[in-house]
Amino acid sequence: MKTSVLIISANGTDCRVISEAAIAQDCRVSVVDTAADALSSLDRECPAVVFCDAALAGGGRMLRSISESAVRTGTSIHLIVPAEIKPGMIRAMRPWVHDYLSTPVLREAASARIKNILHVRRLEQAAESSSNGMLTWLARLENLTRYFEPLSYDASRSQDDLAQRIIRSRSGDRENPACFMVARTDGAAGLVCDIYTQGSSGVDRIGSEVTMPEAAIFYLIKAEEGATHVNYSDRGGSLADFQAQFPPEIHQTIGTIRNMTACRHGEVYFVAFNYGRPVTAQDSLFLKGLALPGSFLAVVAGDVQDMSKSFLVMVKTLAMATDSAGDNGAHVLRMNEYARALAESMDLPERFVKALSYSAQLHDVGKIYIHPDLLEKPLRLTHHEFDLVKKHTLLGANIIGDSPLLRTAKNIALTHHECWDGSGYPAGLTGDSIPLEGAIVKVADVYDALRTMHTYKPSYSHNDACRIILEGGGDGLHEIRPAHFHPAALQIFGKISHQFDAIYHAAP
Repeated sequence: MKTSVLIISANGTDCRVISEAAIAQDCRVSVVDTAADALSSLDRECPAVVFCDAALAGGGRMLRSISESAVRTGTSIHLIVPAEIKPGMIRAMRPWVHDYLSTPVLREAASARIKNILHVRRLEQAAESSSNGMLTWLARLENLTRYFEPLSYDASRSQDDLAQRIIRSRSGDRENPACFMVARTDGAAGLVCDIYTQGSSGVDRIGSEVTMPEAAIFYLIKAEEGATHVNYSDRGGSLADFQAQFPPEIHQTIGTIRNMTACRHGEVYFVAFNYGRPVTAQDSLFLKGLALPGSFLAVVAGDVQDMSKSFLVMVKTLAMATDSAGDNGAHVLRMNEYARALAESMDLPERFVKALSYSAQLHDVGKIYIHPDLLEKPLRLTHHEFDLVKKHTLLGANIIGDSPLLRTAKNIALTHHECWDGSGYPAGLTGDSIPLEGAIVKVADVYDALRTMHTYKPSYSHNDACRIILEGGGDGLHEIRPAHFHPAALQIFGKISHQFDAIYHAAP
């Protein structure tokens, strides 16, 4: 939209000169010659500059009204004064005037005033744009870091959010691009690209995993070391020549390209196309500022997830190596699933459930120090032998150590034989002094032990195992009572026990 200039004057010559000066600088002009029309035009046109003839200022009354109205739009007021005007009148009107012109007005003087105002306006708009850009960048950075969870980081969702923030939200927006592309190298001189644009209900991904060669424009981005911007007219070529720099797959998706900004992080390109105006270095830096935090976090999350997978493999290997059941690790894998199902049904936090679902398998890791003949002795253990077996809880906690990643596993190894009523071991803990993870795994361990055949006991059916846990049963040394279990965990077990049965039969 063109900048508006309002002239309040009945002097035809001055009006013509100022109008010509304004039109020459691509401004639109309104001319009025009454106070009422002036105030109406101010509200309607929101001019950048007002030229007001002192003869129509009404002794300052109209000028005051104009000034009060102009405050809302940041309008600059220039008073046109005759050479013989009294200094006292100028002083009286000074609070509402930004500058003065003498009549008859010289075109050069009017042009200089308008040029200066337009320059100031551009600086103000640039400052506002920079401020808004910084606020957008800070909001994205805060959002990314506040909710950053590397093990569950969704790079695709972060990319969609980035596109939402970059692409123009309305058709008349000149400041933002019409299209946005994220391109990743495929390791063979090619790219796999996702392309976005504004749709009827928001930003749409109009091209997903589009493959294309790493053409000349991408080599330019790579060579620019960080960020670049290009307008088709920058190097004096034609619009058609500019299109030749891009792979045809891009044109097939977004059409003609007039300008672009781009940056690169690692093996990922971020490219914005078709701003509604010529692009500048500031645009490419802004794009870089928005794109790099998410790209960096995606790399961090990928590394953490890779390490996590290796960590989980090692945990599983250790658990299976120390499993005394001789069932190729089926027991320890079932323990993970039992614990996960029970914790989820208790509506516990997702992070707790995740930690529990890989830590439960290490509950008996301390048995690596207990002789297998003792663990599978077909006869009843003596009190001395049972005391030796009990030590597997302390031994397991020592094996696991003090790593924060294995804190849940250590608590489980140490406390999964503690009883709610204080009759358990090794410490005889009671009630809520037992870590919740240990109390949950106790239910799972007792259920699986009842279901599994050992040399010293038969295998119980699902219904019998549930009856013993919920109502009590067993014999002597292995007597089981409901008072042994965390009340909430026991109640939930009664509701979802069918899941335990499904887990028992599903495990290899």
